Amino acid sequence: MKPFKKIIALTAIILFILPFAYLLLLSFANEWRFPELFPQNTSIKRWKDAIGGHNGIMYGFTLSFIIAFFVAFFSTLPGFLISRAFAQNKKRNLLLFSCYFPLALSPVIYALLVNYFFIRIGLSGTVAGIIIAQLMITLPFSILLLNSFWNQQITGLEEISNTLGANFKQTFFKVLLPVARPQLIVCFFQTFLISWFEYGLTTIIGVGKIQTLTLKVYQYIGEANIYYAAISSCIIIFPIVLLLWINKRFIYSK
Repeated sequence: MKPFKKIIALTAIILFILPFAYLLLLSFANEWRFPELFPQNTSIKRWKDAIGGHNGIMYGFTLSFIIAFFVAFFSTLPGFLISRAFAQNKKRNLLLFSCYFPLALSPVIYALLVNYFFIRIGLSGTVAGIIIAQLMITLPFSILLLNSFWNQQITGLEEISNTLGANFKQTFFKVLLPVARPQLIVCFFQTFLISWFEYGLTTIIGVGKIQTLTLKVYQYIGEANIYYAAISSCIIIFPIVLLLWINKRFIYSK
């Protein structure tokens, strides 16, 4: 039975790695004609152009990282505080239910519904507008994700801290944040990934001016530029692999 399990595991690993290996090989291909199994020749010229910033890929990467970082940060900490307020409210279930509405709609439809207001207040086509628009989705998500943290045990810890004379600031920074650190890290990673791969909302609110890396990938696909699309896809995957490694190495292991 064990050899059979090993074969299944090996097959699963190959099927998982194969798309990424194909993308990486395609990004180095200089010419690849069907039905050849491998490219006729390879070159690093396109990678040099991408890293050198001649085609906007690294600009899109930097812009995507900045947006995703701010979205994740302003989703996690405020979401933590808001989820605490919801947990202490008598209408907790109703408040939590309202958080599902932004998540129930497609980002494209949601962007079309709010786009008028972004145009009116001058946030359309701006980085700030993209961040605020994405927060309208990631903040309710973080509230729902962190809601399970506020249980009777945490309430008991707060009461003990208050009994011992700690104020809210001391309780928050010395008790709640250290205990909630794993949940906060997971929430940060999740909201970062939502923002990192977001396309529909960014396209409509950004009106094509905010060229994140995700938009660059779709742009190259639309232009049938498969080589630069592969390079952009490899670069967009890199932070995800890095986050998974950090989570495995420094967080999950502890």
